[in-house]
Amino acid sequence: MAEPSAKGRLAPGEEDFLYDIDTVLSSSFHMDARKPVDRLLRYERVLMTQSPGWQPPDFAKQRVLEIGCGPLFGWGPIAAYLGAAAYTCIEPRFRPEVAASDAVRNRFFLVMHQQLEAIFARDLSFEDFMHRVRSRIEVHARGIEDCELPAGETDLVISNGVLQHVAGLERAIERIRHVSHGATRQYHAINFTDHVSPPHDPFRDIYHSSPEQYFARDYLLNLKRPSEVMELFSRAGIALKCVPYYSHAGLEPGKLHEHWHSFKAEDLAIQIAFFVN
Repeated sequence: MAEPSAKGRLAPGEEDFLYDIDTVLSSSFHMDARKPVDRLLRYERVLMTQSPGWQPPDFAKQRVLEIGCGPLFGWGPIAAYLGAAAYTCIEPRFRPEVAASDAVRNRFFLVMHQQLEAIFARDLSFEDFMHRVRSRIEVHARGIEDCELPAGETDLVISNGVLQHVAGLERAIERIRHVSHGATRQYHAINFTDHVSPPHDPFRDIYHSSPEQYFARDYLLNLKRPSEVMELFSRAGIALKCVPYYSHAGLEPGKLHEHWHSFKAEDLAIQIAFFVN
């Protein structure tokens, strides 16, 4: 779905971000079943390249939590196909009738199953795949900050382009710590750009004003920079590595609003980064 313009945008989760059946079925982004698979494999390749020694998590028999899964369970169907024991999704805008519709089954899940069989060749029938999706994936239609989840029972926590939108990020990370145990894998991709400016100037809307000025006109982002995210995870007792995906080579720190002068240039330049262990 196209990004709404910055002017006049409502708070995230309100009517500018619909997950109703008509919106989802008409969205080339959401209905492309190849995208979640391609994104997972691309992220894994980037992490193995940029962080030698890092190994992708194994979904088999794992209890997984994904924060902000979107209308069609995020990476949940992939994990179910690969043998995850349980997959819990957090998605405030989730509508169960969308994922349960015949149109989505035929246009999305069938295509995803074909992709997964081609890549992993587990010889899992489409009916068995759909049974896993229905029986192993559950969704909480509320924010992570407000979810009551079992303590220490999650083996893998995932978020993909979500944590930059969470206003109460400290509380969200506390909830992540609550569900995690000593060996829990963390896998978070965070997009630090302003989401509305062009690729050659990806921070234009946020770095030329103070956070107070930004929040006076928009609520899309929490404006936390990579170093601040790392500090919040560290304070919660979760030790992670920040692995930049790519950065803005043309950033000129001296031309930014004075608020941002206290950050290191390499911190401000990161467009997307992974926070993993």
